[in-house]
Amino acid sequence: MRRFVLSAFVLGVFCQCLVFQARAYIDIALQMQLGNPTGAIVDTNNHDHYLLQRAVEALDYNDNRGLPNWTSWDLTTNDLGTASRTGSFFDDTNLPANFYHVKDADYTYSGYNRGHMCPSADRTITTNDNRMVFFMSDIIPQTPDNNQGPWARLETYCRALTPTNELLIICGPRTFSGARINTNGPVLIPDYVWKIILVVPSGEGPALSRITTATRVIAVDMPNIQGIRSVNWTNYLTSVNALQTNTGFTFFTALPAGVANVLRAKIDGVSLQPTTPPGFQSLAWGAGQISLVVTGAVATHYTITATTNLNSPQWVIVLSTNYPALPFTFVETNAGWPQRFYRVQTGP
Repeated sequence: MRRFVLSAFVLGVFCQCLVFQARAYIDIALQMQLGNPTGAIVDTNNHDHYLLQRAVEALDYNDNRGLPNWTSWDLTTNDLGTASRTGSFFDDTNLPANFYHVKDADYTYSGYNRGHMCPSADRTITTNDNRMVFFMSDIIPQTPDNNQGPWARLETYCRALTPTNELLIICGPRTFSGARINTNGPVLIPDYVWKIILVVPSGEGPALSRITTATRVIAVDMPNIQGIRSVNWTNYLTSVNALQTNTGFTFFTALPAGVANVLRAKIDGVSLQPTTPPGFQSLAWGAGQISLVVTGAVATHYTITATTNLNSPQWVIVLSTNYPALPFTFVETNAGWPQRFYRVQTGP
């Protein structure tokens, strides 16, 4: 038995004779326009999700890990000027007194870069704006090849989009195995770093008023390892849905639900509307195993569910996977039921 769930949407095509320059300026109200994906708050007793908001960025700081869970900011040409890069990193005294204030020296001899979440080059209108992204609360440990390779090239690409776009950006670390800088240092080392960019065409009014289902979304999930300096950032493209699964965060909470759902499913440059419904190509049974070959078309997500009773079905998820190479084989072991019905679905 098979069933499929598909989402379709129509992208409006329009043209206009005027090209507007993005008019956003550095302001605290602009830095968290897409919402608060973790519900971070200003509470000195909350060591996992402490909200910091300043003119150049907003971030959710994790005192137990010594780094931000995420950093969010707005980027336009009005943020880019000629101010020089600040030469020093600073303890963030804006954090509560009962938090550990990570120091520049904590990273010394660690082998990791002091990796900006909101990059220095995105805040060059004034020297003070640039200094504010050198607070250690904006920093995570990144391998040199990650930070100076695909991550840096994506940052440069974002700035190249600003002449005709306003960018809403959020990024952060994810997946911690327990390793710390300098073995017993105060900062945990992430296995991955991720970034989400909404590319909003320049125009009048706030960026949120110009976001539609046609808005471009760039989402990446990069391993925080050596050996990737020459790898293109496009090799790490993913969807916001996948990042939500991997981080446990909920993105785009400030957008209408219908728009947010469509944008979360996008992978930049990939059409995610299946042209072939999913189904089971073949079935094999033996040695206490059932083997199902699943076929269909590229989609954000494939789910296989099973039940033993079609009259009063209680569907149980037996496989949930993102972007599988098709066809793929699902194998269930010790399937000792008198009968078992399966279905496969696609969707965001």
